[in-house]
Amino acid sequence: MLIERGDYLKDYKTSLQEVVQKNSDSKITYEIIAERGPDHDKLFDAMVLINGSEMGRGSGRSKKEAEQRAAKQALIKLEVITE
Repeated sequence: MLIERGDYLKDYKTSLQEVVQKNSDSKITYEIIAERGPDHDKLFDAMVLINGSEMGRGSGRSKKEAEQRAAKQALIKLEVITE
């Protein structure tokens, strides 16, 4: 889950942080909103909020993966990247 920026790669959370900080003084928060499945096979759902407004959701096998996917959805919503 990386996006290309020039000659280097960044993860979606870092890219979202940079975009938001560059354009405003907004606050980004991530919330794990659900955990499903048995302990050995969990699936996490995350939500990213900017100034309290939901900007994206994502699911993954780890909290980090779910947050990365939520950040990707926020970048798509902000029209920074395309799917």
